[in-house]
Amino acid sequence: MASLRFRLFACCVLLSSAAWAQQPRTAPPRYVPAPVSPAARAALQLHQEGCQAESFDDATCEKAVRQLEAVVRDDPRQLDAQLALADAVWNQAFRQREGSPERARLRQRSLELYQQLVDLGVPDARPYYGLSVLTRDPDTRLRLLRRTLELAPKHPEAHKDLAGLLLTQGQVDEAVREYRTHLSVRPYEGREVALEDIQFADRLAAAGRVREAAQVYDAVWDATANEPRSERCQIFKAVDLGPYERIGARFAQQLRGIRAACTGTPRMEGAMELERQGRDAAAIQELERQIQENPVPAEPYLALQRLHLKQGRVDEAADVMSRYFRQEKDLEERCRHFRTLSPRTTRALEPRLMNELDRACRARQP
Repeated sequence: MASLRFRLFACCVLLSSAAWAQQPRTAPPRYVPAPVSPAARAALQLHQEGCQAESFDDATCEKAVRQLEAVVRDDPRQLDAQLALADAVWNQAFRQREGSPERARLRQRSLELYQQLVDLGVPDARPYYGLSVLTRDPDTRLRLLRRTLELAPKHPEAHKDLAGLLLTQGQVDEAVREYRTHLSVRPYEGREVALEDIQFADRLAAAGRVREAAQVYDAVWDATANEPRSERCQIFKAVDLGPYERIGARFAQQLRGIRAACTGTPRMEGAMELERQGRDAAAIQELERQIQENPVPAEPYLALQRLHLKQGRVDEAADVMSRYFRQEKDLEERCRHFRTLSPRTTRALEPRLMNELDRACRARQP
């Protein structure tokens, strides 16, 4: 009888254990960022002041790191502080000698700080994108970028980086789609951004996708519509128009019309060097020769005007700019330079020309 009771007890224990084992495990608590605390706010201010790459200060950044460490130690849910700490440590690494153990240690620590946030499943795109920038393994980068875009579908840099990675892997169609999205969500921020777009278009062309490359070039052309002609010239300087003219690309047709203003100023640099040497008269002669050889670009006229004004020759400055305005066919360029003309030059212009420019440019004001 005792043996029977023992077997029944053992059976109950086994059944109970099996039932417990089949119960779903409790999921780890979801990471919910906390509102920025006063201590975190103070540490973040220090990080902003001393840990940015362009204004890095060793002492200030070290103080910021110590304060950020204290903040996240007291409350790991201070997500902004966690991210700032990872960024600060990464930037500290580049203050160390290349190849030194300390540089390697700091870089590894920064990677680990980002990785911890990724492992926690933080519902914020920043740690995933931050780690994607620092990670070299392409498959890991791909996963991180896709996760970034799940959390922030309009993240322009993630779309751009993903497009570049896909293009490298030969997934050209998807790369094109990603870059189109990038262009649609990214604000234009000047030449550096435009040159990145040009670089991607060049890669597409090298992959045999000339029409898709033309679409990117068209987008850059449109985005730079408010830039001075000289700036657009520099942005598109290295683009071979031939393949794009053959397919009727819009940007190529319009760019061809201003190419004369983009090139053909070889004497400009020499004139500037002469001025630096104090030889203003020789610089003026060199600029006049430049205008005779290629009268289209505005830059030699502007430099010549400045030199005449420097010498107090206002009438000569006005004569130079009158020549420019009479030969300039692009109304937008005429108005751009008329609006920024030196007041002394403006007053010395022939009244008829000044009134003509004033009326035309007032009508073109946005």
